[in-house]
Amino acid sequence: MPETTITFDQLESEFLKGRLEKLIKSAYEQGVEDARKTFSYPEVLTKDHLVKVFQVEKSTVNKIIAIPTFPKLKDVRARYPREQVFSWISSNSTWVDKNTNYFNREVI
Repeated sequence: MPETTITFDQLESEFLKGRLEKLIKSAYEQGVEDARKTFSYPEVLTKDHLVKVFQVEKSTVNKIIAIPTFPKLKDVRARYPREQVFSWISSNSTWVDKNTNYFNREVI
């Protein structure tokens, strides 16, 4: 029976390939999930949509939409452009940055 040998470089290459495949699959699945959450809402949001997005009471939504930088449609009252709302949330979300190491993780 022939003897099979594998070099350390080959072993390391196979290991890294497996890790990269898992990482790429995980990133893809997370991207799909994020897109489902974002695009499951209509292009123009109402206060009721914002209650669901922020997971807060309507009184809290009223405080949020009173913030001058919160995106609103100019000519239609109480309507909010979805893409700009999600962009605003990303731009104004500092809790994760301040309280976790989430965005500073290294790829393993």
